[in-house]
Amino acid sequence: MLIGKLTHIRPLDDGDLESLYSWYNDPEFSYWVSGNWPPATMLRREEIERKMYEEDEYRYAIIDKQGQLIGTVGYDEINIPARSARLFVGIGSKEHWGRGYGFDALAIFIQFLFRQWNFHRLTAETWQKNTRALSCYQKLGFVIEGTLREAYYVNGEYCDGIILGLLRKDCILTNYEVL
Repeated sequence: MLIGKLTHIRPLDDGDLESLYSWYNDPEFSYWVSGNWPPATMLRREEIERKMYEEDEYRYAIIDKQGQLIGTVGYDEINIPARSARLFVGIGSKEHWGRGYGFDALAIFIQFLFRQWNFHRLTAETWQKNTRALSCYQKLGFVIEGTLREAYYVNGEYCDGIILGLLRKDCILTNYEVL
C-alpha cells in the first residue's frame, strides 16, 4: 500500500465494484473524467468487473484516511523501451472533489512510478474545460506539451484535448512527504 498525507493507494478488490459501477454511470463523473455525456459506456456490473480484472491491470483504488474508496488512479499505454506511460486519475466521491485528494494520490503514485518502476516519462491527457485537472497536473510539475484539436465532443460541441508530460528529472515532488 502507498500512503500519502490524505490518501492510501491499494489494489482494487471485489468490494470496490459497486462504487465503480456507480461512478462510471454517473453523468457528472463521466463528464469531468472524459468529457462524455451521455456517458460513452453505461457499463453493466459484469463489464466493470471484466474491465477491472482483464483490461485495467494497472488501475488502483484511492482510499481516504478513514478507509473509504474515493477514486482510482493508474497507468496504461506503457512503452517499455522509452520507460514511459500514460497516467490517469478519477475521484468518484463528490464530497472529496476539490479538496486535494487527487493531488495527494497522484503525488504518491508518481513517486512510486519514478522510484520503484524507474519510469522516465509520464503523460496525462484531459480536455480543455477540465481546469481542475489541468491545474492539478501543472501543480505536480506536468507541462502542457500539445493540443489535440477538437478531440472531445462534449454537450454538442468539439473541445480540444490537452496533452501534458512530466519527465523524471523535472519532477518537483522530491520534497513531498510520503508516509
